Amino acid sequence: MRENPFVKPRLFCPGPTPVPLEISTAGLQTNVYHRTDAFRQIVLDCRRLLQPFFGSAEAPLILSSSGTGALEAALVNLTDVGDKILVINGGKFGERWEKLGQAYQCKVIRYTIPWGTAPDAAVVKKHLQDNPDCKAVFFQGNETSTGVAYPVKELAAAIRSVSDALIVVDAVSSLVAQLIEMDNWDLDAVVAGSQKGFGIPPGLSFVSLSKRAWTQLSKRPKFYFDLAKEKSGQDKGETAWTPATTLIFSLKAALETLSALGPKGCDEYHARMAKACRNAAEAIGLPLLAQSHPSQALTAVRLPDSMDGSALVKTCRDRYGAIFAGGQDQLKGKIIRIAHLGLVDHLDLIGAIAALEMGLHNLGYSHALGSGTAAAMRTLA
Repeated sequence: MRENPFVKPRLFCPGPTPVPLEISTAGLQTNVYHRTDAFRQIVLDCRRLLQPFFGSAEAPLILSSSGTGALEAALVNLTDVGDKILVINGGKFGERWEKLGQAYQCKVIRYTIPWGTAPDAAVVKKHLQDNPDCKAVFFQGNETSTGVAYPVKELAAAIRSVSDALIVVDAVSSLVAQLIEMDNWDLDAVVAGSQKGFGIPPGLSFVSLSKRAWTQLSKRPKFYFDLAKEKSGQDKGETAWTPATTLIFSLKAALETLSALGPKGCDEYHARMAKACRNAAEAIGLPLLAQSHPSQALTAVRLPDSMDGSALVKTCRDRYGAIFAGGQDQLKGKIIRIAHLGLVDHLDLIGAIAALEMGLHNLGYSHALGSGTAAAMRTLA
């Protein structure tokens, strides 16, 4: 029960994202047996509808796990103990690739970049020239902790110019919000999650492998995350294990909605929302954390040194129902992250900016109240 009945919670964090009513109600079908022809057809439909968003001729696999499960599945299925891998670490989620590599006993080469920056393709190329036996390169499509979109196409081209290493991209927070073209960009694995751009609750993840990646599966022991086993079943619409059936019903409804715009239309929409948020931040006087390549999924802004970012997040949540994300690790209390990811509309974003402005005002920040909201409205109009 809400403490204040006149404050409705609204999600503006980078996952989970808001779930529209028609997608929520699609998941109310609970009396479902997954070993039926009818459910197998739904799985096949979802895989077919997912394909364009990955930009791949290979249909993605659907896993019942968080996005981290898909990251682990990709690493476990594409590397063996002792394999040398290159990881780009520019935030909490690049750090996750590094920790996964260490957990599964890979030899991890680190390309560490300052938080708020994007990787340099020339440096990636140099790392691979120095390590010609590198099996795979792991990096983000979007570093969620900093609001930086990595130049995936440019990085892939640099990698391909010197190496046959597998290219593995964490697109958990970027897919739908930012265009990914696996085949055209020569990517080998892309992973995503249900609770971000697809606008359904957490619990599903997706993995798409290239034809090349399918020929280079590891010899590691595997059980739950055995992608070869999953593929043999899912090509017929049957998951290896009991799936999250209700979420798959919601997924189908979400994909039918998103497919009306298509990947390019969704990319253009999120670009416009991101521009509106950046213009609002500038009008309020809050600089971006991203030094270049700002994300289309979320905007991370620096707060004045005198302001406690954790207090701002709490004020916006408790007084206005706006749920933002704060900073992590060295950025804790120093930034606020505003998501415009998933099935959000113009009025959602305008409401988010208004809540942020009021929260800043409540904590003593001096600016022309409404300036950010007006900037966002001008951009969207």
